[in-house]
Amino acid sequence: MRVLKSFGLAFAMYSKIPMPNIYWNKENMRYVMCFFPLVGAAVGGFMMLWFTICMRLGINNACFAGVAAVLSVLVTGGIHADGFIDTCDALASYGSKQKKLEILSDPHVGAFGIISAAAYYLIYFGFLNEITIYGEAAMISLGFVMSRALCAIEVALMKPAKNTGLLYEISAASNKPVTIIVTIFMLAACALVMIFLSPLIGGSVLFLLILNLLYYKFFVAKKIGGITGDTCGYFIQLCELITVIVIVIGGRLA
Repeated sequence: MRVLKSFGLAFAMYSKIPMPNIYWNKENMRYVMCFFPLVGAAVGGFMMLWFTICMRLGINNACFAGVAAVLSVLVTGGIHADGFIDTCDALASYGSKQKKLEILSDPHVGAFGIISAAAYYLIYFGFLNEITIYGEAAMISLGFVMSRALCAIEVALMKPAKNTGLLYEISAASNKPVTIIVTIFMLAACALVMIFLSPLIGGSVLFLLILNLLYYKFFVAKKIGGITGDTCGYFIQLCELITVIVIVIGGRLA
């Protein structure tokens, strides 16, 4: 029962998919991060459904790309996009770690966040516009799971920047050894399927996503003093962008 409650909380916190009301306590949050990648699987499922509809009805690539670019926002409620914007604002400041944390907590949006979001979605849309075959769409869908699996691993291994907030509560409540084992398994399974579909693309995506994790650990977390919910959203958004860029470029090279 506790596992099912953690499953429900994972989707209640990180998606707009309706879930039963579940009491938020330490016991019910113990395995939330284990199920976090499944939110990515839901996003990927909707991506494949939309791609299939576009292929069957002859809807053009631009329409597919426009909807696909915001599909993650629609399913998750924009929680990760919000984190990306806030983190871009914080990293663009020249303040101390404390100042950056204050910017992350500020509900107002700064110029750097808006500029970064506009650039991000223009690039994301442009590369999604090049997706024309089922194999490429399937690999993008797998990328949603991989990004969240890596995020769950970082939550289990890295310290929060502050001892308050939702991320701190989840980190403190999580069964970290189980989380690491389960999410590494999910990451490896998705990577193997992607490598089966295309060794070049699958291997490149896995390599670059791990590089992004190292960048996040040694640059972002160092500048802010640890991880927060916002920086985790920033990480996931970067992973999703890296995935689609590698798939498009790798597909053309192959």
